Amino acid sequence: MIVFQCPTAVTEYLEDKKIVVLTQNGKNTGESLKQSLDKGVEALIANKAVKWLSDNRNMGTHTAEDVEWVNGDWTPRAIKAGWKKWALVQPQSALSAMSEKNLVDFFAENGIEVKIFETPEAGFKWLESV
Repeated sequence: MIVFQCPTAVTEYLEDKKIVVLTQNGKNTGESLKQSLDKGVEALIANKAVKWLSDNRNMGTHTAEDVEWVNGDWTPRAIKAGWKKWALVQPQSALSAMSEKNLVDFFAENGIEVKIFETPEAGFKWLESV
């Protein structure tokens, strides 16, 4: 079930797998980033879900303001909502992948088990096993 969609992102909740899926395409920043992530948190809460898959293969880089918002505002709310497991499909861009590594370290320090994958299928396989 799609819970948010814009030109640069789609947020879904897969009822059969109890997984929130965020697929980012291009430069998903500002208000569209906030909405795509916030709708995912709402799906976590509404469904008592704990798993999230981010398909960032085609993601652009985020602004410093976006990273600050994700770390300082969104992350504490997502953790409070029950988020525990994150399958992260790496961006193709080396610069984006580098910023993802920093995010992975930050989330791990905050209690989220993060695994990095090259394909969504591999990420789903892991999430379904935990």
